[in-house]
Amino acid sequence: MSAARQVVVEADGGSRGNPGPAGYGAVVIDPATGEPLAETAEYIGVATNNVAEYR
Repeated sequence: MSAARQVVVEADGGSRGNPGPAGYGAVVIDPATGEPLAETAEYIGVATNNVAEYR
């Protein structure tokens, strides 16, 4: 069995207006190097800030 690997996950969502155009994004970072390992972002249409945060 291999040793556990630690990563940092940063995620956020938001809208411009409430409701308004909304989206979310996330990035997975190697804390030892600061290198991004994976990232994603998506426009989810017109939504409230809370909906964007929960996605």
